[in-house]
Amino acid sequence: MPPAGYSFNKLFLSILIMMKTTLYILSLFLIAFLSSCEKIIEFEGKITNSKITVNAVATPDTVFVAGISSELFFTELIPERSWESLYPDFVLENAEATITVNGRDTYPMQYNPESLNYEGTYIPAEGDEILLNISAPDLEPVQSVTVVPEKGKLEILSTEVLYSENYMAFDDWMDIAALDTIMRITAKITDPPGELNYYRLKVRSIGYYLDTSNGEDGYFMSDVFSSADVIFKDERLVKRYWGWPAGFSNVFDDHLFDGKEYTFTIESRMRWGSDQHVTVELQAITRELYNYLKSVMLYRITDQDSYTESIQIYSNVNGGYGILGALNGEKHILYFNP
Repeated sequence: MPPAGYSFNKLFLSILIMMKTTLYILSLFLIAFLSSCEKIIEFEGKITNSKITVNAVATPDTVFVAGISSELFFTELIPERSWESLYPDFVLENAEATITVNGRDTYPMQYNPESLNYEGTYIPAEGDEILLNISAPDLEPVQSVTVVPEKGKLEILSTEVLYSENYMAFDDWMDIAALDTIMRITAKITDPPGELNYYRLKVRSIGYYLDTSNGEDGYFMSDVFSSADVIFKDERLVKRYWGWPAGFSNVFDDHLFDGKEYTFTIESRMRWGSDQHVTVELQAITRELYNYLKSVMLYRITDQDSYTESIQIYSNVNGGYGILGALNGEKHILYFNP
């Protein structure tokens, strides 16, 4: 006579086998169904000739440099290197680049393989008109022009160090060095009258660290700051990005305070470490650089899928792509523990 429970165990085993068989058939069906939804479509559009791409920003008291590369068409993307920068593969090492300043003086630029940039001896000055000419074998020559703006005028009116509950992470970003202390800064912009001016406010919180176990040192830094002031509002930025809240932009123009003094308040969070301080820099930027930065801000919050509306990155490079801009900044250093 079979032991008690034998029939039940046999029945249970039969049911288990049936369930596994059903799941296996269902899995095969799903694989076949999903595979049937995927269709590889060969690209039949026109692959345009590559164009020269330029990235350069002129800053007073700093040697002018330019990144010069060829255009990267989307069909040239390599899936195996999706997380790796392909920029070095497309840098033009044999380009000829010159800068003409104020229509008079011309400076040649030479390729530096260590920095991957083209460099010269020219140092921009406020008011300089810079004409950049670039040519390269088998590529259409390009040209761009910019004028170094008048320095932005920023005055720090007051600072206050306050307790603020520490925050560590958001959906897209983790701030591992943030502390429970902020600096509230009240500042004033003096805007020149008679023209539309463009600005970028860079606020960087910095803390120095030293790892005594291995002697390594470095800095914790963050450019993220906050403010409720209307000049930082940009309703087009509908999503947050790496710590920057939705609707916030540190790039703005003077249409709300043209030719006047304007006072605003910002907050920056303390970093872990020592020598904790904040640098506040008001950069007067060219209209072209303003348009370029705004288009990049819009692009970086878009999802890369078939339903995303394409974003046109602004360019002022005639015959090619990229940006030649200029900025002129005034910087202040503020310490949490002076």
